[in-house]
Amino acid sequence: MTLWSTASVGKEGKFLELYALRSFAQNPQTGYDLIKQIEKKTDGGWVPSKGLVYPLLDEMEEKGFIEVQEVGERSKKIYKITKKGMEELEFIKEKHKEMEERFDTFRKLFFDTFLPPEESEIAELFHELKRKAVESKDKERTKNLLRKVLEELS
Repeated sequence: MTLWSTASVGKEGKFLELYALRSFAQNPQTGYDLIKQIEKKTDGGWVPSKGLVYPLLDEMEEKGFIEVQEVGERSKKIYKITKKGMEELEFIKEKHKEMEERFDTFRKLFFDTFLPPEESEIAELFHELKRKAVESKDKERTKNLLRKVLEELS
């Protein structure tokens, strides 16, 4: 059973599970830290409830994806990703890559179906720009160029 194939929680919960894995891979932390991180990254647009987060962390621990690294102040559990969790994270990243490749197959058809012609062309240019930016070797230069483009469009 993998995160990808199970449907034990809704869409938000599945995404939260994936985000938590990635987050714990970068930095062991508490469930509270995870909630605050998500609140900050979404500019307060989504603050997952404790009732969603903590049962999900318990479930992830039962699956062997995370483990308690230590118990900190006031009995707060600090979670870290396990080897099994890293393997699951890599599996999901590969599935995402496959989905992107599949989308690429239908991209122009999708754009032409849902967008007016002038927007379809812009969407196609944006898609190509995104690809080149992500593949760029010089990330700082790329970020600076993209900031300049955004400034020009404002």
